[in-house]
Amino acid sequence: MSEKQYLLDKTLETWKGKRVALAVSSEHSFTGIIEDFDEEVILLRDVVDIAGNKAKALIVKIDDLNWIMLL
Repeated sequence: MSEKQYLLDKTLETWKGKRVALAVSSEHSFTGIIEDFDEEVILLRDVVDIAGNKAKALIVKIDDLNWIMLL
């Protein structure tokens, strides 16, 4: 496991169950609660996009993330 991947895993584990905001492919922004993650994807629940549309869940490829922040 690379140092970069270790830092991401450690941070996401700390943020699990908390609300985050993230940008996907620099085009779409979402908020949601981190339900789970692995080395490839993050699963969010109670998702809201920038336009206010709501969804029960969203899966995002980690490679498509531009940024993620804890709210």
